[in-house]
Amino acid sequence: MNINTKTAEPGKRQAILDEINALLEASNGIDEARAKKVRKAIDTLRNVDNTPTAGEDQPADDQPADDQPAADGQLDRQIDAALETLRTRIHKQVERRNHDYEKALRLTDELETALKDNELQQAERTHNQLMSIMGNIPGLSEQRWKDIKKRVNRVLPRLRKLESWRHWGTTQARQELINQVTQLKDAGQPAEKLAVQIKQAREQWQAWDKSGDHSGKELWKEFDRACEQAYKPCVVHFEKLRKVRTENLKQRQAIIDSLNARYAATDWKHPDWREIDKTISHARRDFYKIGNVDNKHRKPLAKALDEALDKFEEYLSSERERSLRAREKLITDIEALATVANLRDALDQLETLKKHWKITVTGKRELENKLWKRFQAACDGTYQRRDAERKEQDAERNANLQQKQALIEELTGAATASDAELLANAAALPRIRQQWEAIGWVPRKEEKGLESRWRSAQQQFTSARKAAEARAHASEFDNIIKRAALCHQWEQSVLAGITLDTDAVAAEWRGLPALNGAHGEAIEQRFSQALTRPDGTALANNLAAKQAACLKLEVLLELDSPGDCQADRMAYQVARLNASLKKELSAQEAPEDLLLAALATGAVPAEAAGMIQGRIENCLARYKQRT
Repeated sequence: MNINTKTAEPGKRQAILDEINALLEASNGIDEARAKKVRKAIDTLRNVDNTPTAGEDQPADDQPADDQPAADGQLDRQIDAALETLRTRIHKQVERRNHDYEKALRLTDELETALKDNELQQAERTHNQLMSIMGNIPGLSEQRWKDIKKRVNRVLPRLRKLESWRHWGTTQARQELINQVTQLKDAGQPAEKLAVQIKQAREQWQAWDKSGDHSGKELWKEFDRACEQAYKPCVVHFEKLRKVRTENLKQRQAIIDSLNARYAATDWKHPDWREIDKTISHARRDFYKIGNVDNKHRKPLAKALDEALDKFEEYLSSERERSLRAREKLITDIEALATVANLRDALDQLETLKKHWKITVTGKRELENKLWKRFQAACDGTYQRRDAERKEQDAERNANLQQKQALIEELTGAATASDAELLANAAALPRIRQQWEAIGWVPRKEEKGLESRWRSAQQQFTSARKAAEARAHASEFDNIIKRAALCHQWEQSVLAGITLDTDAVAAEWRGLPALNGAHGEAIEQRFSQALTRPDGTALANNLAAKQAACLKLEVLLELDSPGDCQADRMAYQVARLNASLKKELSAQEAPEDLLLAALATGAVPAEAAGMIQGRIENCLARYKQRT
């Protein structure tokens, strides 16, 4: 714009506005000198507008009187707005220039300090930052720039000297790096690690070059040859990886082809939605589980997969919406169960409705989770009614639990009583069982444990009672054996003509424990005859009875019989076999009954007493061993 031309001429306002916009659009900062001339032009324009001129009241022939002031006023407002923006931008530019100048001074100080401390890298970095800033400070005065440049020129020789020293050191470092790369060839490292080390070596070489310290051509060729030799194992390894990626490409493409074939083969009038949905889900998962492929194939494969899946989605989306609506209605029906008065009917209907919760095509996880929570909440409403009703039964069930626990403790305590109490308390278990059956339900969570404790208590009591009975029976049997032995002793003394002190014998007999069993009477009868000498017929009969009992016991207990008894033994065995075949249970004699019969039988002839007593004792020993 020619700012020396009289600004009151038509079009000057537009020219000033264009000049301001040009200043604002400049990419390399605002020319403050041009901005100052624009402000002067604006001041001149305003002064001219305020000065009356001849014929001012008469409009020009080609401009209506009312239009020109309105147009000038609009331009003035635009000029004021643009000028305000220009002032703001200039203000910020001045602030930024002062800030950058201060930063340049600080960097100059840092450069001098770094060179003084021989910190070459820091000095180079600071020098580069300083040159970058000084070349991008709009409007910086020449004097300010000369002051900084003068200080930089004073320390520049020191910088160049340090750089020459670094070049010598870098050359040594380059040679060492070549040696290290050469050694990598036979280091036997994994290919990935080897490739990384070679890459790092090349990057280090490039970093030296970028720092301005370039190597000679021959040194570079030597380094490059060393890298190529060391990298040869990596070539083989990465070729294998390339083949793997090729195979991965085939597998991914196979999944896409399978999807397309499945789409073409699907009867969309009668589709298996759940199976299709599962296939789609698994296809996407399996596709991305396959290893890497070459970068150039990634996007095309992903696009092809999306296209295949999108074809299914055209059908799946409508079924997904239908499934969602069906389940939403199901939830509404379940929520309506709150109005069913009969709780049992409500629970039955709930179980029926729950069976209709079916997902053919799953929606978004967030939506599915939300719907599932609504479904659970609707079901819980009926279950909460059930739980409230159950709470009313808890008090009764807990009372029943306490009663049954008391019965278990009573039965457990009875099982630890003495043998005499156990034998006398035979009716305890039937009585407690009857009381148990009469008690109602207990809390469900206690049922299993309580039943287990109840069975254990019954078993404990039964086992304890059986053990007491066994001990009592054994004691009774031992008592009979001892009494039979005394009777045998006294009988043989009488047969030998020895006079016995009947009072002493009677006292010794009464001193033994009392007999409670059925055989007590028989052994008492033997004692009553033991002190009287029997005749020969009685002795013979007793001997025959004992021999018969011993023979049967020896067969039953698998003991040997005397040689002269073999014929009788064989006859008895045949008779037992016949009875077994005919299932004549009455003919089967118990060893204990035979032993008690032998023990209750009286005196035998003296010459046979030792033999028969020995056979009886052998049978007793075998019987006790078995029982």
